[in-house]
Amino acid sequence: MGRPREFDTDIAIAQIAEVFWSSGFEATSITDLEDATGLARARLYAAFGTKREMLHRSIDHYLDGPLEMVFQRVDNGGLDAIAGWFQAIAQLRARDPRKAMMGCLVVNSLVELSDTDPEVNERGDRYRTRIRRAFTSALDVAVERGEIEGDVARRADIAFMLLLGIFVSIKSGSDATTIATLADAATSAIESWRSPTTPAVLT
Repeated sequence: MGRPREFDTDIAIAQIAEVFWSSGFEATSITDLEDATGLARARLYAAFGTKREMLHRSIDHYLDGPLEMVFQRVDNGGLDAIAGWFQAIAQLRARDPRKAMMGCLVVNSLVELSDTDPEVNERGDRYRTRIRRAFTSALDVAVERGEIEGDVARRADIAFMLLLGIFVSIKSGSDATTIATLADAATSAIESWRSPTTPAVLT
């Protein structure tokens, strides 16, 4: 018998993450993951562990890959970078409603599993810490540029709660129009912090 064909574990875990992100943990079956990756369950278990371990690895992939790219665009970006994140949510809703309504894999997993899975909670703590760091960094730059005045820590918390509220609304089934309205409201709230002498330069 020949050796099994090798596969790219990064691609496979991205495919697994997409299924958990779209359907949630409990609603996802191993058959769903086999279909998404083209791998038999024995190979999935051998490569990634149990279904729950696959979720944990999926969240790690999501935090260190797609989300980190977003965070880095916000880091040191000033007020426009923060407002731009919320605008991107509304733009995604218009461009790809299905993707937008998937929300955030970390938030979805916390809503579903925070009472029963300490490892999901640990990843949730990493997520919250990284978002606050991105917002704080951007707001520090905004103060240096004279874009805003005031309490950076409090505003970072406000921005975080606005973002979390949108993702929880998505997870709870709010329609695409509602999500777009919430994103626009969040953008307006953030823009209200801007000093009158520094007009927005969002594109």
